[in-house]
Amino acid sequence: LQGLIKRGRLRTILKSNLLREHGCLTQLSQLLRQQVQNLSNMSHNASAVEDDPEKSKMSEKFMNLLATAINNLSSNEQNHKQFEDCVPMLVDIALEEETGESVRLSSLQALTNLSVMEHHHNHYTRIIQKLYHFLDGQSPGIRLQAAKILVNLSCNPELVPHMLAAKAPACVLELLRTGADEALVLRWTTFLANILTTVKESHLSASSLPPDDKAPSPETMYSALYGMNSIGQIKSKVFLLCRHKNENIKHQASRIYQMLNSK
Repeated sequence: LQGLIKRGRLRTILKSNLLREHGCLTQLSQLLRQQVQNLSNMSHNASAVEDDPEKSKMSEKFMNLLATAINNLSSNEQNHKQFEDCVPMLVDIALEEETGESVRLSSLQALTNLSVMEHHHNHYTRIIQKLYHFLDGQSPGIRLQAAKILVNLSCNPELVPHMLAAKAPACVLELLRTGADEALVLRWTTFLANILTTVKESHLSASSLPPDDKAPSPETMYSALYGMNSIGQIKSKVFLLCRHKNENIKHQASRIYQMLNSK
């Protein structure tokens, strides 16, 4: 595992075909499943964790190594099929309240790579609300990784209704400030531009939102974007971003402004 983590991206891609052919990716998936089960057993046996805290630390460290190895190897899209079984397990790890920050970050990084293609997007619907929650968190790394996953998912029109139905993060406007972190602003504006484009092209409305995933109406992402009290604020924010020094942010802000004006 250490070798898979230290290897650079290009070298990983060149070597991963050989690893795949020798069944290493399947073994990683099996190891991840075993480790998830071990952590689940430990969480249901709090006294055992208290009696042996070193074992808990080692399990978390090993989980971190596994997620990082999967992340590195999943940078090669040819490996995605072999890692399909890992996606729901990585989602479970990210959703688990007891997961440590380093393990959660590693899991989200792997989920980012595995969401580049649409093949496994059906496994991501249940983490959308949590990704919004992560955006409101304090960890810069986790916030950025959550935003990256949302961008990948927003490229899939079938997932956009689920994103619109979820409870909007509190930082909808904060991430549109001209002085906010550029990496986050770029991902957030790209995400918003993508889903607004799908709303227009697919003629989506509030009635299009899946009821099983729908937050109370005033709290949905749809309301945060199209509500009478919010649409004007968003347009004012993105109007300023249309003059941003970062050309990519400027482009995405222009897309948002055009979509909101045409609604």
